[in-house]
Amino acid sequence: MGPSIARPLRKTCSFCFFLFLPLLTLAQTFTGHVTDSQSGAPLPYASIGVRGKSVGGIADINGHFGINLAKAMPTDTVVISYLGYQSKALVKRDINNAAYQIKLVSSAFQLQEAVTLGKRELISIGHKKASANFTGWGDYTSSKGRLRGTAIETDKWPLKLAKFNVHLAACDFDSVRFRLHILAQPANPAGDLKTELLKENIFFTAHKGQKWVSVDLTPYDLIIHQNIIVAVEWVDAWVQEGRSHLLTISMSREEGYTYTRETPEEPFQVIQYRFTPTMYFETYKPGPSRP
Repeated sequence: MGPSIARPLRKTCSFCFFLFLPLLTLAQTFTGHVTDSQSGAPLPYASIGVRGKSVGGIADINGHFGINLAKAMPTDTVVISYLGYQSKALVKRDINNAAYQIKLVSSAFQLQEAVTLGKRELISIGHKKASANFTGWGDYTSSKGRLRGTAIETDKWPLKLAKFNVHLAACDFDSVRFRLHILAQPANPAGDLKTELLKENIFFTAHKGQKWVSVDLTPYDLIIHQNIIVAVEWVDAWVQEGRSHLLTISMSREEGYTYTRETPEEPFQVIQYRFTPTMYFETYKPGPSRP
């Protein structure tokens, strides 16, 4: 009589296991669409990441995303963010297999005070002399959202940022789109790097074979009063099928700190080395404020 009871119990347990298996894998992929809460316009290349972990990625040019959460714990927090907007956070265990409509609310911020131009003597800060060494990405599918940057130090504050320049060692894509990041440098180089000084996204594009890439910053009225970290994040690329996929940044001949990050919400990795990414700013002293 015992064996006849045991067999149905084993079948019941097996049935329960297969019944709950879809639930266990239900939220392994987080999909959705990120838009402006007022206009409904898509927010291109919005950041989606698990706080404190190397899990996440970015949305596409139309704000659509699909993020693999298999390596995240049920209690982990998933953050959806976009410069100039209030971030939204969800706990992984609360995420189901529905396609989420993420509507971010614009953050109100005060524009910096306009300044007049005196004698515009350009002051270069950063790393200008490229070497044969390089850092970067290369793989088309897995590299979107990765970031490379460097510390830039000076004692000439305040300075108004006129132009950002970065030197590419190689760009075999037809074109590549980057997002610029400017962060406050902490007292400890490996400290918290969450203080983004930009109030809105600044995207720029590099083309096949291009070496120096420049970004005009004068429309943004950016004035720095401290040492900074500047970084570029690869957010998109276009290439004909079958073409090579190589994208690298030249390393300068100047010693300093290099910063890397693979996904939006993970801590930065900081390396002190005798080469640093070739990135620099053209700046000038801001004039007196207008009455």
